[in-house]
Amino acid sequence: MEYQSLYRRYRPGRFGDVRGQQHVIAALQNAVREDRVGHAYMLSGPRGTGKTTLARILAKVLNCENPVDGEPDCTCDSCLAIDAGTSFDLHELDAASNNGVEEMRRLIEKVNLGTPGRHKVYLLDEVHMLSKGAENALLKTLEEPPKHVVFVLATTEPHKVVATIRSRTQHLELTLLGADELADHVRWIIDDADLQVDDDAIDYVVRAGGGSARDTLSALDQVVAAGGVAHDDTSTASLLQALADDDAAVAIATVAGAVEQGRDPRVIGETLIDALRAVFLTSMGAPLSQLSPQQRGQADQYAPRLSPPVLTRALEVLGTALVDMRQSPDPRIDLEVALVRLTRADADISVEGLARRLAQLEERIDSGVTPTTAAPTRTPSAPPPVPATVADDAPADPATSAPPPAPPKRTGGPADGARAALARKGKDTGARPAPTDQSAAVPPPAAPGPPPPESSTGAAPPAATTDPEPPPLEPPPADDEREEPPPFDDAPPPDQPVANTDAAMPTLEQVGQAWAGPVKASLSKKTGALFEAGDFVGASSGGIEFVPAGALRERCVKAADEVGRAFSEHFGQSLQVRVVDRASQGGSGDAPPTAPPSDEPPVIDDGDDHDEVVDLDALVDAPASDTGTLAQITTVWPDATEVSEADQS
Repeated sequence: MEYQSLYRRYRPGRFGDVRGQQHVIAALQNAVREDRVGHAYMLSGPRGTGKTTLARILAKVLNCENPVDGEPDCTCDSCLAIDAGTSFDLHELDAASNNGVEEMRRLIEKVNLGTPGRHKVYLLDEVHMLSKGAENALLKTLEEPPKHVVFVLATTEPHKVVATIRSRTQHLELTLLGADELADHVRWIIDDADLQVDDDAIDYVVRAGGGSARDTLSALDQVVAAGGVAHDDTSTASLLQALADDDAAVAIATVAGAVEQGRDPRVIGETLIDALRAVFLTSMGAPLSQLSPQQRGQADQYAPRLSPPVLTRALEVLGTALVDMRQSPDPRIDLEVALVRLTRADADISVEGLARRLAQLEERIDSGVTPTTAAPTRTPSAPPPVPATVADDAPADPATSAPPPAPPKRTGGPADGARAALARKGKDTGARPAPTDQSAAVPPPAAPGPPPPESSTGAAPPAATTDPEPPPLEPPPADDEREEPPPFDDAPPPDQPVANTDAAMPTLEQVGQAWAGPVKASLSKKTGALFEAGDFVGASSGGIEFVPAGALRERCVKAADEVGRAFSEHFGQSLQVRVVDRASQGGSGDAPPTAPPSDEPPVIDDGDDHDEVVDLDALVDAPASDTGTLAQITTVWPDATEVSEADQS
């Protein structure tokens, strides 16, 4: 004999054989006993809960030759024909594949035809798949069918059935079966079929069935064929553990392992949502009769570790991910992103994620565990900065770990003398005086006070608590009283030549000749144009005074160092170029008369650093042209001729 699957072989044939659904069975049995059977019923519920089975039992008992207390005898010809699928009293129609208007019209045409039995039963399975036209075509017949016709509509999604059809039927809702009841049913089938299945396999098939009798028996068929549980997936338990530990790495690795074993990411997500729902209901104290003992134990384990806000957030995020998977090219990415957001608070920037981080912080504070921060590392304090005026600082003692005290600021040295001279001049030009050879002996100026005493060993004394008062500033002297500033105590910069102390200061005439010759040629065009527009009016010790033209003073000040270096290279000694105002000149006899402004080549200031010098001698006059209207017309159209009013007349 050909093998028949367990769910078909053990399909209930009487109301008493149906597991669960007592409220539906009682309603149908009472209607049969009291002869108050309605003309239309709608049975709805999850898959594998007995909708089609109950419709067939109702058809059997309505046409049974010897019914007993609302139950068919299952021995008469009518019952056997219905069980064999050859009865003319039961017409089953799959509305998913026959959902058009034409199919409904053919059904309605056959409604009035008689049958061998007392009642003709029409079973429309998956009625929610009917098209809108088919539903409208069925309405009138469904509302007032012939007296011998009974409609039974079965659907897993009653909310998709239009209200006009639901209102014409008695709606009976079926539910999932409890785990204990399914386990008893599986044990009875195992004993009746003489199967070799252990308790672990029974727990597995009940868990795989999820409350559906058909799915449970299909899983039992698979276990029997494989000789035991082939592979009990543990990814759901691992994911729950990762969520409880906030371990994103374990979550990602678990998904990768499950996918490698052939599990679909959508199935992984759906299974995880079911497990989270069980944990959530357990934390809320709701009964979970549909869960197996192992599932209940798992829910009891994680209910204390996952708070209701965390569970609610997880259900929302995973639910959104499952919806997004329908349009995603790689559903695994949506699942992985959702798990990372649930296990890494810093990866979730939503309001809910921030609220979760605040809740975790509150829990730590309530438990007395405050976030700890690393103590700052104490590093030895840096030595105080050495004053710029000290040229011969004592080196630090390498034998000691603490830095030596800063040496006192010496007074009366060459550098202090230079500063005093600059203060008497009343203006710091920004350029350093000419450095001299370090071997040359320069007598220091008078110090404001005696220098601090030194020890016999030559070491510097301890640092003073306060710096000595600087010498007071004196008013700038007249030109004839100016003193040459002493050289700085440090070495000259690398871009300036070493001063030649034996060379004499060039005169203003020599400065003019040098400018007209190699100095101007060695400068950039921009700098040469700026200083060509002004006058060199003086040459004193260590510097050349220059009066700029117009509003170019600031730019000349910036370029003064470049011109000073050019003069220094030419004369072989360090020279500075000081930009002064024309009004500040006292009419020195050495200064030549200033050329009139009109003879100076103008500098075009276009707002940037790229100045363009215009040579007036290079400009030429544009050719004279007649800009009248007639001249413009004849220029555009050379072949045009002028016609006067006299010619027109």
